[in-house]
Amino acid sequence: METLLFMIIVGIISAIFGKAKSNQGQSKNKPFSMNGMEDIRKLFNELTNNEPRETSPMEESSKISPIKAEQKVEKLQTNLNNLEKEYLKVRQESESSRIGMAISRQQSEKLKDQAKTERHEEGETIISEYPDAKTLVNGIVWSEILGEPRSKKPYFAKRG
Repeated sequence: METLLFMIIVGIISAIFGKAKSNQGQSKNKPFSMNGMEDIRKLFNELTNNEPRETSPMEESSKISPIKAEQKVEKLQTNLNNLEKEYLKVRQESESSRIGMAISRQQSEKLKDQAKTERHEEGETIISEYPDAKTLVNGIVWSEILGEPRSKKPYFAKRG
C-alpha cells in the first residue's frame, strides 16, 4: 500500500516538473520592467503618429481638422504627463512606506534585545524554579525528541 502511494506521488511530481520544464522558455506574461513609463510613452507615440489606416465610411464623413487633431494630441500628452506624475508619486509613497516599515522593524528588534539584556542583568533566569504543568509536558516531549534514538534502547517484550 505504501509503495503504491509512493509511486503515485512520484508520478504526480514528475508530471508537474515535466510541464514546468517544457514551458520554461515560454512566458505568457510580459516580464515587469523598471522602465514602465518608457514603454507607455512608446505605445502612446505609436498610437498618436499619423499612420495610414483603414477608415470606415463614418470616419470619412466626419474628418477632424488639423487644429482639432493637434489639440487632441496636446490633451493626450498632458494626460500622459499627469499619469507619469501620479505613477512617480505612488512609487515614492510605496518606497517610503517600505523604508518606514524596515526602520520600525529594526527599532522593535532593538527594543526586544534591550529587554532581554535588562532581564538578564537584573538576575532573572529563563528557567523557572516552579514550572507549570504545560512547561513540564513540553520538557518531556522535547527530551524524547532530542534524546537517544529508540534503536539505541531496544525494547524486548517478555513472552511467557
